[in-house]
Amino acid sequence: MRKKILQIITLSDWGGAQRVVFDLADNLDKEKFEVEVACSPSGLLVEKLESRNIKVHQIKDFKRRIAPINDLKALMALKKIIRKGKFDIVHCHSAKAGFLGRLSAKQAMVKKIFYTVHSWGFYNQEEYGLMKKTFIFLEKLSGAFTTRIICVANRVMADGIRQKIAKPSKFLLIQNGIDFNIENKREEMRADYGIGLNDIVFVMVARLAYPKDPLLFLGVAKETLRQSSGQAKNIKFVLLGAGPLQEKCQNFVKSNGLEKNILLLGEKPPIETRELLLAFDIFVLLSQFEGMPITILEAMFAGLPVVASNVGGIPELIEREKGGFLVRNNYFDEVKSAIDYLIKNPQIRKQMGDYNLQKAKANFTLDKMVEKYEQLYSAVSP
Repeated sequence: MRKKILQIITLSDWGGAQRVVFDLADNLDKEKFEVEVACSPSGLLVEKLESRNIKVHQIKDFKRRIAPINDLKALMALKKIIRKGKFDIVHCHSAKAGFLGRLSAKQAMVKKIFYTVHSWGFYNQEEYGLMKKTFIFLEKLSGAFTTRIICVANRVMADGIRQKIAKPSKFLLIQNGIDFNIENKREEMRADYGIGLNDIVFVMVARLAYPKDPLLFLGVAKETLRQSSGQAKNIKFVLLGAGPLQEKCQNFVKSNGLEKNILLLGEKPPIETRELLLAFDIFVLLSQFEGMPITILEAMFAGLPVVASNVGGIPELIEREKGGFLVRNNYFDEVKSAIDYLIKNPQIRKQMGDYNLQKAKANFTLDKMVEKYEQLYSAVSP
């Protein structure tokens, strides 16, 4: 008899955690597991799940921000869905869904309640700094009735244990994995955006909002282009993504007259984003905090060297001076130094990219991730 699983995530916008939810719902063994998903309405996650005939419960009261009335309504909606669906397992993702989903599952007397931590809510100091203790308290409260807490990176797990969210024995590491079966259209993609075959292209893929720092990326790009003089025409910087900082990014590029060398391409569909990664040369991700970024995994499978902030699980992906460079505290000069070095050393770029590709194939495939979750779901006593 198949086990019924409800995956719960707050937002249906397409991001790293949503990709994991989709990949699990779409790739778990259909003979062993029946998966449904609960999330906010109308996002790309909903569209992709429905295209695969996966049942989606759209909860209109799911909001990212704390909203007591909406949160209570969402809790009641989840409890109704869980009781009606008679799920064997409830698996929650993201902070808001992590608390409301686990609480509703407990009240509905679900036997197995799992929670994947893609990034702790208390990492977000800019938006929720004053509520850090409240976030930790809520994690501890819901952790008491969680069967297992799955972390996507060792650093994320260590932070949870240090904050005494739950007993260390409740924690489990399952790193993210992806399937990267993409046709290489390097020449075609470059031609589409007016990029020469010999141009050196740096690309950052991110939601243009905190905790990402696209303006640091643009600031380093500006200084690099200024100092490169004659070579600058062959250096390009590409920013892929949309969000609240998009207008500031556009104004920065326009006010500095950098439209020829800095391309703001907005948000692209997942497949096109991966095609673009294969068309470019160096991946950059600058952020205040992270769990285990899917975008870096994509860059590794695309065979790119990486320049990234030394936060969260990123050092578990990128080995310093083997697969790229890790930047401390987002220091401007360290970012620029790494970019300058990679511009001047094409052979090192290739070596780093090849190293990342082999590491990704060996450790971060979708099959490996799905297998570990199947083992977790199938365990009699997790």
